[in-house]
Amino acid sequence: MMKRLPYSILALLLASTLAVQAKDSSDVSMSLSSAKAVPYFDPASFDLNTIEALLHDPPADGSATTKSEIDLILQKEAALTPEEVKRIQSEAVSPNAYFFASVLGPWFTKEHLPITNALFQRVGATVHPVVDSAKNHWGRLRPFQQDERIHSPLTQRELASLTKNPSYPSGHSTAGNLDALILAELVPDLKDALLARGKQIGDDRVLGGVHFPSDVEAGHTLAQALFDKFMASPDFQADLAKAKAEIAAARSAAPSAK
Repeated sequence: MMKRLPYSILALLLASTLAVQAKDSSDVSMSLSSAKAVPYFDPASFDLNTIEALLHDPPADGSATTKSEIDLILQKEAALTPEEVKRIQSEAVSPNAYFFASVLGPWFTKEHLPITNALFQRVGATVHPVVDSAKNHWGRLRPFQQDERIHSPLTQRELASLTKNPSYPSGHSTAGNLDALILAELVPDLKDALLARGKQIGDDRVLGGVHFPSDVEAGHTLAQALFDKFMASPDFQADLAKAKAEIAAARSAAPSAK
């Protein structure tokens, strides 16, 4: 277990390495646009005490549970299809709401949806420090770092980037499930498909050998708690209403909707 850092020091470290992180393919590396966005609530209010109350400690390295998780990853790796490999590779970048274009359609882009994009940038600016704080607190090594039998379909450069970013909880699972919950508020008739896609984003990290199932489950739990906190924010609710109107207009104007 890694020694805890005061939140103020962690924030300074994140800011000082932002230019490098924005180029990484790690789970939660902050984009420059997210860094400029104003959080919906102070990330420090979602501190390690809050996170520890939500999440269990991850299984210890070398434990029976970790070994069984590695065995599961190896089984899934052996059964990977070309379609799954392609999807895993496409999700190697920092997770974002536009992973959901496969559900919503080609009209779902930041260029077409500036209000919605601004909302998700503010969400990212709120969530990234929370996830990074949890990762650095537990400092869990990733599956491919613990067992050389795991051969991820990601590139060596992508894997090298991930070694700088601890495994627990999964940032892709947190972001994927959180974005799915928010999008389900914006496009409720597609709720089931959106939630399934959010879960898939996390599960794909297990298929890719870069996360343990317990990392992904922790991300799912963290996403729900963060979503509840966002929904209690009047500022977020106001932006959500504007984004919902923007999405309804863009969706009705899309060729497939005509």
